[in-house]
Amino acid sequence: MLLIKSVLVLCSAVAVLAQRHAYSGANAVASAALFFGEDTTESIDPLEIFENPINHATAASSVLAHSSKRSGFKPSEKSAESLVEALDDFVVQVSTFPGFYLKDSSETTLKLKNHTSVEEFENTIEHLIGGDHSGKIAFKLAELLPMDLEYEEATRLKNWILNLVVLDKPKGSDIVKIQLARVPLSIAFDKEPKTYSGSTPTPTPKVYIPEQRASFVFANFEINTQFLIMNAKQMVNIMEIIDVERTIALLTSPPRNGPEPEDLLSLWGSQQKVFSF
Repeated sequence: MLLIKSVLVLCSAVAVLAQRHAYSGANAVASAALFFGEDTTESIDPLEIFENPINHATAASSVLAHSSKRSGFKPSEKSAESLVEALDDFVVQVSTFPGFYLKDSSETTLKLKNHTSVEEFENTIEHLIGGDHSGKIAFKLAELLPMDLEYEEATRLKNWILNLVVLDKPKGSDIVKIQLARVPLSIAFDKEPKTYSGSTPTPTPKVYIPEQRASFVFANFEINTQFLIMNAKQMVNIMEIIDVERTIALLTSPPRNGPEPEDLLSLWGSQQKVFSF
């Protein structure tokens, strides 16, 4: 009964978040995750993770990881293009989890001028958020801007969603906060030849933010401590325990223009130099 009642209460969160994510023109998603505060997790016993509030940073990260796996939203493993539909489902999974409750949410229009700089974008986001960690959140969202796309990608992927998941457990407190931030926006590029020393001119895109009315969606959740305690056994049966560090990695897109994750082992194996200690 508690589970059903909690889901009904959180239907408002779905209306706020999933409905606002009807960005049908999106081509790609860039995602990241951050942790603030202090992870006080002391136990590796799955039941203790949910029953004891001191371990609830790991409880929250486990829920986020479970939502990621159920929705197929795995930025660390999948291409930016394949994440658009999965992001919808991930938001619904997180928003309807009865162990999280929505404190507040907002959607703000961003009036971006032509050739808005990364710094200007970052400052705009920081001003909108305000409060603790606003600078670091704004910096991370700005870092997700696809300003370094290769020519083929720049011509194909023009509409992006910047997605950020934040976990926060303030020092000296058992409260765990979860924040979801998203910015859907368009990019453009100038196809200008660039000449490199000793090579012929190569057409390389100069990616920039064009004039547009983008949006910034921000939602704050907190853990429902009593729900986790009362339903600890059920939670253990449903999901795997995933610590904060691994969840942050799971929800973070790899650097663009670097090797694909599946290529890393083969690259490592091809190295001639042996590490010495």
